[in-house]
Amino acid sequence: MSLKKILVALAFPALAIFLAGFVPASVSAKALEGVVNINTATPKELTMLPGVGKAKAEQIVQYRQTKPFGSVDDLKSIPGLGAKRIEAMRPHVVVDGATTAKRLATKKDAAPEGAAQAPAPAAPKS
Repeated sequence: MSLKKILVALAFPALAIFLAGFVPASVSAKALEGVVNINTATPKELTMLPGVGKAKAEQIVQYRQTKPFGSVDDLKSIPGLGAKRIEAMRPHVVVDGATTAKRLATKKDAAPEGAAQAPAPAAPKS
């Protein structure tokens, strides 16, 4: 096996690990404490839920303007919110009461302000 093939074989797993850190926040699990009332929450509050980004939050707001949510399962009416996503957010969703959700501090949040981030590794030369 040539050196080039070995380097290419090693580069792909390393690249996959590196790129895994760039998963959008709406897709990755969100550290959340408390609940979000899907009938009264702002779009920003709705984005705290796992699997909910800005666009999905806006869809939730539009839906509830025509018909308030009677249960968490009513989220199935929102295109793109299937059973798995709803189950992931269920512990943090209510249809009555106040929104009390707060993001929990993560390792990323704990980095001191002004701390330099590690530079991205150079791409392998062809």
